[in-house]
Amino acid sequence: MNAQIKGKCFQVGNAATVYQIISRARWKEHGRNVEKLGDWVFEKLAPGAEDKAGAFRALGYSIVIAGGNFGCGGKSNDHPLLALKGAGIELVIAESFSRIFFRNAVNLGLYVMPCPNISSFCSTDDIIECDLGAGTVKNLTKGTALNTKPLTDLALDILGAGSLVDYYKKVRDKPELLFAGKR
Repeated sequence: MNAQIKGKCFQVGNAATVYQIISRARWKEHGRNVEKLGDWVFEKLAPGAEDKAGAFRALGYSIVIAGGNFGCGGKSNDHPLLALKGAGIELVIAESFSRIFFRNAVNLGLYVMPCPNISSFCSTDDIIECDLGAGTVKNLTKGTALNTKPLTDLALDILGAGSLVDYYKKVRDKPELLFAGKR
């Protein structure tokens, strides 16, 4: 599978925790309601978003650029991932991810791409184009490109199906589709 995503990016720094993505109080308030959780993404990090439902979503970002250890500080909570999806985020590119966050993102169908040096490659509001299968990131605003390791075929198959559960439903009775990316 060849996944390409293009959009406007929002940049956060190193070690952005799951609680900076969305506060735990909002998790309790909205449960697993993706749209409601999406109303409160980066409430404390995005200028003008604090205590304003949907403020981050209204800024039109679809890609998050992050430093190292993005999504740290939590266990296997799905709320931050659901919130990012609810806010319209299609892709997170980070220098590195918390291991649990990365695995949960793939399992829940949120595209993620590790990419060293991405923090110095772009700024908030730049337009980015990423080919996850080829491992290329283009900053269309600055006219520059960066190469990184592409996602595995299995990760791309899971993401392309929408989630790990959807991937399983697709292949459970058709073993010939298992690991279809390795043709």
